[in-house]
Amino acid sequence: MQDMVERIVEMDKRARELTDEAKRLRVGSEDRIRAKKEELRRAYRDKADERVALIRKAEARNAEMELKAILERQKETQRQLDALYAEKGDEWVSAIVARATGDDK
Repeated sequence: MQDMVERIVEMDKRARELTDEAKRLRVGSEDRIRAKKEELRRAYRDKADERVALIRKAEARNAEMELKAILERQKETQRQLDALYAEKGDEWVSAIVARATGDDK
């Protein structure tokens, strides 16, 4: 009978050791999973930041090119207006003065 009790106590002790080891393994696994998850999240965030930086750079170049094109069109329009004013400015001024004074009739 004593032998039977000792075997039961020994089996219980071994079962507790196995349970404790399983808990340690589970905690270790959870820690490794958590660390790997954070590592992947960090890598993804870094990659996304790099991509955003590239997109910003490209958008800045595009905006600069668009601005240059707009400024060139504005210069051309200004040049055309100046040429038109040089050609017809006196005529326009005379017409405006005539209308303002009522002499256009």
